[in-house]
Amino acid sequence: MNFQDWYTDRMEVLRVRSAQEGALTVQRRETVAEGIPCRIYRPGAHGPRMQSTAAYSEGEDKVSCANEADVRAGDELLIRRGAALGQSRQTVRAFAGEPVYYYEPFGAVIPGLAHQEIALLEKEYLDAEKEAEEDGNGGCPPEADGGADQASGGA
Repeated sequence: MNFQDWYTDRMEVLRVRSAQEGALTVQRRETVAEGIPCRIYRPGAHGPRMQSTAAYSEGEDKVSCANEADVRAGDELLIRRGAALGQSRQTVRAFAGEPVYYYEPFGAVIPGLAHQEIALLEKEYLDAEKEAEEDGNGGCPPEADGGADQASGGA
């Protein structure tokens, strides 16, 4: 198996950079790479969790991509699920943990397995009432999770 064939998602990497505004130095998040082949997977999934102040959603996803991809701990990642297959129903927004690199062993029986795995931090606080008032569909963009097209059985 070659991991390149397994990368059905595409990732955009945003990094905080310093910029000068007059006499002030400000921090801005800028795109440093986009269209990086990757695959996101879930070792564990949880539904929304409740606490006294707000509900929140939390993920334990990981993403794998080529070792050559420049991803650093703290980078914001926008991962478009299925983008390599012409699908883009879901975009996952997460922050990168420290990458773990796996290298190709010399004389590997199955070549093409070198990759890096990155643990993702996904924690979004939910305010369903406010979001429903703003756009009428619970705060979800129409393309998120398939939108109305998927619900109606469309492609």
